[in-house]
Amino acid sequence: MADLKLLTERVVEKEKAAIRERVEEARKDAEDEIQAARAKQEQDKIARKQAIDEAAQNNYTIRKNTLEIQRRNDVLAAKQAILSRVFEDVKKETNHLEEADYKVFLTNVLSQFKEEKQVTLVSGEHTKGLVDQAWLDATTGPSFKATLSNEVVTDNAGVLVQKDGIEYNFLFDALIEDAKPELVPIITKELFV
Repeated sequence: MADLKLLTERVVEKEKAAIRERVEEARKDAEDEIQAARAKQEQDKIARKQAIDEAAQNNYTIRKNTLEIQRRNDVLAAKQAILSRVFEDVKKETNHLEEADYKVFLTNVLSQFKEEKQVTLVSGEHTKGLVDQAWLDATTGPSFKATLSNEVVTDNAGVLVQKDGIEYNFLFDALIEDAKPELVPIITKELFV
């Protein structure tokens, strides 16, 4: 019976040792899983932080670029408004041209038609009365006849030259519009550089 008890104790001890070994192994596996989970969690945390940092940097870059574009557009709009105001001021000034200046202008216009026999001049409303037919006759001479029409171009300054059914526009508003492409770079350089 003693052998049976000893044998039973040995079997029990052996089973206890096997159980302890399985428990120890399970504990180690659990610790390994916990360590792996912690490592994965740390990697995920680093990846999330990196993603957040990248997203924040992208948002910052986009916002910065948007603000720079908006600033540039605002500056361009302000410059455009100034240029428009300059041209409007020039147009207003030409509506109040001095008689002597207008006569110089009209002499230059007429010189372009000196090879013609006859032209008709239609004055702009703002320059009507700065020259008369007597001045035209004295300026053009006997070989070239420039006739001053009784018609006027409303709310304009300058002159329309009519010849053989063709009308040549020397109204100041039109001349200013035609000169804009050449004048804008010059004015821009003077005002904004």
